[in-house]
Amino acid sequence: MAQSSARWISYDLRPAKQSERRILLDVLKVAAEAGLPLPTYRYVGMGAVRFYDFLLVHRYLGIDRMISLEHDKRMYRRAEFNAPFGFIKVKNQTSGDFIEQDSFSDLTVAWFDYDGGIGPHMLRDISAIALKMKLGDFFFVTVYGGPPSSLVKSSDVDRLAWFQDHLGDAAGEVTIENVENANFITAVHKVLIAAIKSAFAARRDGRFRFLLQVQYSDSVPMITVGGAFLADGQTLALNKNLARQLPFLAQGGEQLYEISSFHLTEQERALFDRAVTRTGRSRARNTLRKLGFRDAEIMAYRDLLRYVPRYVETIV
Repeated sequence: MAQSSARWISYDLRPAKQSERRILLDVLKVAAEAGLPLPTYRYVGMGAVRFYDFLLVHRYLGIDRMISLEHDKRMYRRAEFNAPFGFIKVKNQTSGDFIEQDSFSDLTVAWFDYDGGIGPHMLRDISAIALKMKLGDFFFVTVYGGPPSSLVKSSDVDRLAWFQDHLGDAAGEVTIENVENANFITAVHKVLIAAIKSAFAARRDGRFRFLLQVQYSDSVPMITVGGAFLADGQTLALNKNLARQLPFLAQGGEQLYEISSFHLTEQERALFDRAVTRTGRSRARNTLRKLGFRDAEIMAYRDLLRYVPRYVETIV
């Protein structure tokens, strides 16, 4: 069993990851506005020892029934100690064991934020949870977007063969160009989309609606894909609200949205704030261009204005 990434990764300062969390929360808030009773749901995630997503889900959505999965036995003790709320149940289980043993009788938001790269166990989890989810349930999965450690030194031909041998039909659309280092996240994305579509294809009582497909990198490439299992009637208001409130996600098709990382001083950030919130010609925008910032960076900041975190250094 692999060790938890919380042993060696500090999750304190990950601005792109924090932006992803906030975007996912807004997707869920839009769903609540469309009539889904989010405060009555339970949240199932992988809180490690800091529980950032748990804190945000409770604060912004009002969910107060939560389960955190920790497969690492040593980290499990730390996770239990660090759980910020009494209503968080920390379970020393893998995601696969949890899915097998849980009844999923309650409405659920599940976010499986895996430690490692794409692998067969993730596809097994997707297939298993698709059989248990009820109408109105949400499921998101986050995976490392680079090659698994076993493929780092492999040739592209061997990588493609590994995909076909280990990931089966879900790898059917993956090409040899996709498994190159520069494009590997495309291969991971194709596999996740195909696996989710295939897993839910047999369900006749509803349809899985993709709500979030993003990539980001604070230090390594990551990808998050997910959505909700809904009846046709539930999707109409949700689609309309998503297009209005998060237009940068409403791209149609299966295109990944890249969450940009911004490395700005406070003065530069103040310029960005003014530049993207004024219409027409802007002195702030012209100043940013003189400083070397491109229009594409300014437009990306406009999309993420509400989601980019601000960190403050305190010297004691």
